[in-house]
Amino acid sequence: MKILNLPQNRIPEAIDLANRVFRKDEGDMGKDYPALFSLENAKNILCIEEDEKIVSIFGLLFKDVQIFSARIRTVLVGSVCTDEKYRGRGYSTLLMNEAGNYSIKQGASLMMISGDNSIYRKFGAVDAGVYYAHFVNGDSAVKYHEATLDDLDNLMIFHTKDPVRFIRDKKTFKTMIETSKADNMPAKIFVSDKAYVVVTEGVIEKDKEKRYHCVEHGGCQIDVANLIRSVAKQMNPMVIHTTSADCVLNEIFASNSLRRRFIGTVKILDSKLFLNQLKPYLEELPYEVKIMDDLSEMTKYVFGSTEYESKSLQIPLPDYGLDYV
Repeated sequence: MKILNLPQNRIPEAIDLANRVFRKDEGDMGKDYPALFSLENAKNILCIEEDEKIVSIFGLLFKDVQIFSARIRTVLVGSVCTDEKYRGRGYSTLLMNEAGNYSIKQGASLMMISGDNSIYRKFGAVDAGVYYAHFVNGDSAVKYHEATLDDLDNLMIFHTKDPVRFIRDKKTFKTMIETSKADNMPAKIFVSDKAYVVVTEGVIEKDKEKRYHCVEHGGCQIDVANLIRSVAKQMNPMVIHTTSADCVLNEIFASNSLRRRFIGTVKILDSKLFLNQLKPYLEELPYEVKIMDDLSEMTKYVFGSTEYESKSLQIPLPDYGLDYV
């Protein structure tokens, strides 16, 4: 058994393993997550080779997160899986610990994981961030259409108006439009002349009815509100997901809303590195953030958490949206 960075010529083997675990019926993880399984990112997929086969993988994708005036180097974790025949040997735990050290060496101070299980919890990842879900009434008449590549420039402009977001270049945004996946679900992007929204379709288990979720938005928040109200006329019931940075949206839809948790788990990987990257924003605040020995508690204190009863700073974190891996 040995740990290695995935060689480019073995990407199809890793995708095949991910498909056997996550896409047993249909679908292709390589097509759903092209950035993660790209040639450029192969070296960031940690894997275990056993019997001359890739039997366990741990996907890492490095992104910058903009939090107002600060930029945080962040690593996203996804497609973590082990071949059924090789489970119970602690391979995912081994890769989890390796991933933490590897990510810090790459300059990442924060890890966001699209999952919540004992492996991540033992590593110290926790529920973090303050998020809301608001029910939307369809009572606006904004003209909109489903986005195409012709809308790419406008989408990029609208995205930059969000003060808390994942940084995307043109190539990344183009791939996201072509892939049309958000939060591990098929998604549609609707755009007006002032804003965009990303909508997924889910099913309410208790009554098997459809429910639509706006899991990402861009543009001035008043324009986002008007757009999602228009979309909600055709796609109903509609819920818009927001962060603590979405002050206008949270106020507009406050009458029919609830606080929700992040759909995965989060951990500050290195406290000194994290605070150094957050420094431009912290310098604008009237308080000092101190390093904590317990990184899990520090993560909950800094970002807020449904698991944290004490007063937290509630520094906003972006939601996954199109950046889910």
